[in-house]
Amino acid sequence: MGKGKIFIMVVCIIVFVLSSAVLIKYVVSEYNSNKMYEELANSVSTENTDDEASVPDYSALYEKNSDFIGWISVPNTSINYPVVQCDNNDYYLSNNFFKARDARGAIFMDYRNNPVNLDSNTVIYGHNCYNTNMFSELTKFQNIDFYKSTPVFEFNTVEKEYKWKIYGVFITTAKPEEDNDYIFNYTYQHMDGENFDGFIEEINKRRLYVTDVDINDDDKMLILSTCVRSLDKYEKLKKYKADARLVVVARAVRDGESETVDVSKTYSNKNVKYPQIYYDNKNIENPYKNDDKWYPKEVVQ
Repeated sequence: MGKGKIFIMVVCIIVFVLSSAVLIKYVVSEYNSNKMYEELANSVSTENTDDEASVPDYSALYEKNSDFIGWISVPNTSINYPVVQCDNNDYYLSNNFFKARDARGAIFMDYRNNPVNLDSNTVIYGHNCYNTNMFSELTKFQNIDFYKSTPVFEFNTVEKEYKWKIYGVFITTAKPEEDNDYIFNYTYQHMDGENFDGFIEEINKRRLYVTDVDINDDDKMLILSTCVRSLDKYEKLKKYKADARLVVVARAVRDGESETVDVSKTYSNKNVKYPQIYYDNKNIENPYKNDDKWYPKEVVQ
């Protein structure tokens, strides 16, 4: 065997060993992460008090991290996590529940939201890890049939249990240059009052399918937000990564209201409003290009 072939073989072996080491490290890290959150879920006490249903006892989680403010669980997905909140929206992008550096981050509430009483619009963020971790499986809600199997989920605060009916799901972008210098501000916490009609009108244009769930001005809304790759584009073998977001909009089940949703009345939105980059990628005209740009009005507290 010539020296050239031996060199190539050695290089291939080194690449294989390094790649295997990276893969093993990733698998072990994911296993440890899943195990950690399973243990946290098991630490929650759901025993009833005085023969009446009570809020689960989250004291063990609060002792582990005083930033703990609630728990979110979405049926038919792996989403079953504690929710945290600190004084900014950056820290938990790269730190887990135990405040250790972790690319998966944690599931966290917008720092501007009230974690006890909940605002008219509460926002919860989580990474899309493109596997089953964190908010990765929110992307299942792009599929209307999956929504029909899972129209309701649970998010509890430390003081109250809530069930949430999904009103709509849409895709937007966090970069103004990807949507005619516009960002749809779905994260503002005060979407009641004079902001309500404009906000719901925008969601109605953007949602991928129409549900049988209604929303009133006095309902509490919950937004689940994660990244998504559906607006990326390829050009001459080069990939442009759009700053796209998948957004799930839900509202709390009202007192005395049934928790069920008539999913047979769900149907596809035939004229979805997407960011401009979506139309550019498909080389088609944007029917909403001259649509009014809606902005929430600031509420003075």
